[in-house]
Amino acid sequence: MRAWGIPTGTLLAGAGLGAGAMVLWGTGSDPVQETRTMDASGQQTVTVSLQTLEESVSATGSLAAVSTDSLAFEASGTVTAVNVEAGDVVEEGDVIATIDTLQLTASLRAAQADLAAAKANLSNLKDEDDESDASAKQIAAAKAQVALLKESVEDAEDAMDDATLVADMAGLVTSQPYEVGDVVSSGSSGGSGSTGMATASTSSSSSSAVTIVGQDEWTVSVSLSEDEVALIDEGDQVTFTAEDVDSEFYGIVTEIANLPTTTGGSATYAVELQVTGDVEGLYEGTSVTAEIVYLRQVDVLAIPTNAITTADGVSTVTVVDDAGDEEERTVTLGESIGTYTEITDGLEEGEQLAVTVTTAAGGSGSESGSDEQEWGQFPGGGEMPSGDFGGGQMPAGGMGGGMPGQ
Repeated sequence: MRAWGIPTGTLLAGAGLGAGAMVLWGTGSDPVQETRTMDASGQQTVTVSLQTLEESVSATGSLAAVSTDSLAFEASGTVTAVNVEAGDVVEEGDVIATIDTLQLTASLRAAQADLAAAKANLSNLKDEDDESDASAKQIAAAKAQVALLKESVEDAEDAMDDATLVADMAGLVTSQPYEVGDVVSSGSSGGSGSTGMATASTSSSSSSAVTIVGQDEWTVSVSLSEDEVALIDEGDQVTFTAEDVDSEFYGIVTEIANLPTTTGGSATYAVELQVTGDVEGLYEGTSVTAEIVYLRQVDVLAIPTNAITTADGVSTVTVVDDAGDEEERTVTLGESIGTYTEITDGLEEGEQLAVTVTTAAGGSGSESGSDEQEWGQFPGGGEMPSGDFGGGQMPAGGMGGGMPGQ
């Protein structure tokens, strides 16, 4: 199945569950409702066309970044420069802050001097080697001393590097506790972030480390009831909406908990969702609504269910020809999805159906029977979109014509 998305303005109707929804698209190039008419008696004419029907489970959750780093100085000293504040966006390699290197530089120079002296001593012992056991032992000891001092120099060089706190990933800085003048000491390894960097410790600021949140991979955790979780499978497609994001974005179900969590006598199951594609404007903690699509039927003839009359096991519809004459025709029904029913035999694409509309109370004049009746309104916008979608692409793959996993 090609990549797909839900166009703005699609019709949502109840899908049997309190959290369910049904979506319907027309496949023609013009909106279906433009071809409908309604007479004074409240009878509406709709065009039969191929549709894409979906059922989904709705849930809410918050965005969480897949990648999060927690960084802190691993050397001791006084903070001399701070280049980044909370709320800034950094790239990998950006310098966040630095500490005074005077003492570190002195330690490095002393280690380098000791190493140079040890190398000179080893060279002299080799020149004076008389191949005796005593000479061999002196040379071996000198070599061990050189190796040990090399490690001391490397440690001092690492300490110099640790005097500069560098971002090791791109993302949004959500916490930055350092200020110029703070005295920091190297913390214990294994901070709260995914990098396992040291935890910051300062004399005059928060002990929290610098936290960077990635902006390119997001997950959403939601909770579903036992009935709802029974409908979905890992890999099901998801449509997300958020108040702060202009358009819909998409994802997939990545994990479904095997065991429920019981709160107040009600059991729910944790479900993990992964956002797919590159979506602008997403932030840690943003509240989103997720529609998890568990049933999708493509290119089926579907009509409003209340356009069908069933008596003694026989289903009929009223077909209107070009001259306006009506014919009662027997049809074979497929699956009902929300307020729509698939027609497997008896109708053809392009035919017209007469449907009696019950006008809502409160209407007046000729406008009371307008085309805006929700029960049978085919959404506008014509065919289902295809190709790439700038705001996060719905993953390829699909559920055929039935329930996932069948």
